[in-house]
Amino acid sequence: MATSTLADCLRPGDRVLIGQACGEPVGLVADLFEQAARLGHLNVFCGYSLNPAWENQVPDSLHVTTYCGLGTMGKLLARQGARLVPSSLSQLSAQLRSRKLAVDVVLLQVSPADAEGYHSLGCAVDYAWDAVQVARQVVVEVNLNMPTTRGAPRLHSSKVLVARQSNAPLLESLVEEPGDLQRQLARHVASLVPDGATLQLGIGSLARAIAEELQSRRGLKVRSGMVGDWFLSLLASGAIDTGAPNACLGSLAVGSQHLYNTLSCDSLLGFAQPALLAQPIAGSPMMAINSAIEVDLSGQVNAEWLGERYVGAVGGQTDYFRAARASAGGLAILALTSSTGRGASRIIQHCNRVTSTYCDVDVIVTEHGVADIRATTLQERCQLIAAIASPEHRDALLQSGQK
Repeated sequence: MATSTLADCLRPGDRVLIGQACGEPVGLVADLFEQAARLGHLNVFCGYSLNPAWENQVPDSLHVTTYCGLGTMGKLLARQGARLVPSSLSQLSAQLRSRKLAVDVVLLQVSPADAEGYHSLGCAVDYAWDAVQVARQVVVEVNLNMPTTRGAPRLHSSKVLVARQSNAPLLESLVEEPGDLQRQLARHVASLVPDGATLQLGIGSLARAIAEELQSRRGLKVRSGMVGDWFLSLLASGAIDTGAPNACLGSLAVGSQHLYNTLSCDSLLGFAQPALLAQPIAGSPMMAINSAIEVDLSGQVNAEWLGERYVGAVGGQTDYFRAARASAGGLAILALTSSTGRGASRIIQHCNRVTSTYCDVDVIVTEHGVADIRATTLQERCQLIAAIASPEHRDALLQSGQK
């Protein structure tokens, strides 16, 4: 069915958007690769991917673009197999809705249809929903393991072409045990988060460490573009607000099979589009906690580039930082270890490439402490930020900041 369906609905020159993370239809992508030569030239947009297929040779007829260097997309970018469209998540949604970023066909992985004929987008609700509204055709892979999740947009079976049925496990992203420096950093971050706060946190070992330090909090809410297994640890500890409607919403669940197995239409964690998440909740200060590759002495943040390699993303960092700063009592928190694994300082004199500006960040945290840069001069910022660098780099940073 997949062969004939793709051939029938794809035209040479089409602009094809593929769902990201668990929304990526792995089987359809494999079919697309196999049939690419017969389908003709196609422009393909794919975001954060857990699919190892992108690590292999991509057919020449597929011209791939992406907004991020995360997961296997990062490896494709590194070997110049994809082109970069740098965008925040809010920009992507707006560009898709306005057709500035045009899409003809959307390929998605969805849940089986319910009794009313609706498929859930499951644990991947993002800009793909905006593309669905404007695309000529939506082609889906129905995966028996994709959960029907709470609050997520739904697709009626009459509006899609079902090209594949699958029972493949959802792709996992397992997190390493946090190191000692990350745990020390997490303790400093946790000291800024009060009971009743709204938490935005990413994925990875640092996010896990921060969540572990927050287990003694109570009444926490969640508004997060990505939600990992840390949510389960906070829920088990009693830290999460279980009483308020829609206390916990995410856009992408990215983690272990255990996390995916907990998701359903009755789960505490619901799903919504990113634009609905990056908004303050009255009476609950938003704590937007994000990391980066480096930060400079003025508070400018680079979360995308490692030298000449694109390895990160703008993602939701700027959106959530600005939402936190619009929240009464909220904080835009940048958390990063002070040095790389090789000992180079991640606090530098000047960022040549900037993801978040020095007006977007409230607090910078390393394992050496907290630099609150609100209402500070550039000279004061230099002193505060250099003070949380690794001790061996502080003098050089202070001297460079005085120039």
